Amino acid sequence: MKKLICASLIIAAAVCFSGCGTKVEKQSDVNSATTAAAVTEETAAEDDTYAPLATVRERNIVSAEEYDYEIYEGGAIITKYKGSDTDIVIPAEIGGAPVTEVGFYAFEADHALTSVTLPESIKVIGEGAFADCQSLMSINLPEGLQEIEVGAFAGCINLPELTIPASVTRIQGQAFTACTGMTALTVLSTELKYEGWGLEELPGLTVYAPEGSAAAEWAGAMGKYAVY
Repeated sequence: MKKLICASLIIAAAVCFSGCGTKVEKQSDVNSATTAAAVTEETAAEDDTYAPLATVRERNIVSAEEYDYEIYEGGAIITKYKGSDTDIVIPAEIGGAPVTEVGFYAFEADHALTSVTLPESIKVIGEGAFADCQSLMSINLPEGLQEIEVGAFAGCINLPELTIPASVTRIQGQAFTACTGMTALTVLSTELKYEGWGLEELPGLTVYAPEGSAAAEWAGAMGKYAVY
């Protein structure tokens, strides 16, 4: 799944480079073997194209019994889950810092995982964080969550529903691609824009949103809207 997501993003960046002549830089993500194209802020503003901003800062990964993590800007970022539990409660604090992010591909392809409870401190669900977790059926998105990155839940074929809290300001492309079992997505924000999350591919999905909201408009255009 990681290769699929990254390949599509590299192709998209290449098209942008050739079509509009805007500078595109490549950066290395030292947290994985994947190299992704990063579109400049100017390009993103012009054509609304998204590519993942790869990590180039030096990282200090700490290995603990169940998790690898790093402390960054006062928060703990989970970089890898190493346990074997099927029902996981992610702690609110690791290494003396609040857990603020589930990092790049931290739980990718954990086929035994069935449920996840996130702490209220979580601000970001990173790129591909739960990609291809094919048995995942339940996960809470806490109030205070701000961003869901590209492909975060791609391939979670048994995830039936999600509620996006009003605190979320952005969900990046392909976040729910191939979530074929999803039938209900509740969007509480009145302003959240749609950025190619993959909902078009989910014929059984209904989007619940406040009347008059941005989500009501784009979901209505897809023929998937119901008043929350």
